[in-house]
Amino acid sequence: MSTSVELNEIKKKLETLESMIRLLLERGIPEDEPLPDEIEAIESEDELISLEEARKSLED
Repeated sequence: MSTSVELNEIKKKLETLESMIRLLLERGIPEDEPLPDEIEAIESEDELISLEEARKSLED
């Protein structure tokens, strides 16, 4: 898979995550349980990083 395709996939996932977080914040929904994406990341043992950290790495 080419780097640009991988970056586009990462950007798409970040946009989805950002919109999920925005929805939680706008509606004041308490996060009692992990979100589905968080559960998937934990189960796959992916490293969780902050959205800001991900944006910075994409800008570099």
